[in-house]
Amino acid sequence: MKDFILKYLFRINPNTPGQPLLKSFDLLFPEATNVEWSKEKEGHFEVIFRINGIEMIAWFEKSGKWLKTETNYKIDMLNPVIREKLETFGQIMSSIFIEKAEYHPIYEFIIRDHFQVRHIFITDSEGNVTERRNFDEGELL
Repeated sequence: MKDFILKYLFRINPNTPGQPLLKSFDLLFPEATNVEWSKEKEGHFEVIFRINGIEMIAWFEKSGKWLKTETNYKIDMLNPVIREKLETFGQIMSSIFIEKAEYHPIYEFIIRDHFQVRHIFITDSEGNVTERRNFDEGELL
């Protein structure tokens, strides 16, 4: 009902980011292009965008507080030391660099082993594996 009143009586759409959020985004990502906003079930806002052709996704609170950013790394963007460590497990199919407020950055990789089974690897910023699970089953290994 509240959303209805805001949207139709006051012409305010509660599903669009407000000025504090937009200002925060512009300060953090001034070079962003192809920006697409959506409101998540939890009330947070998600924004998909590109910087220098690289796709990124960020989450913000409505107040403008940044929560998390995921950067879809191309394999050739990876630090060679990290890449070498992970290639011992199989073929790296995708890599995402994840930065969260108040946490150390991590990577999430999908790696296909020599049996063609896909696994999710979570590593620290040096490529040390902290978690591993089967991609299709979600089980920890």
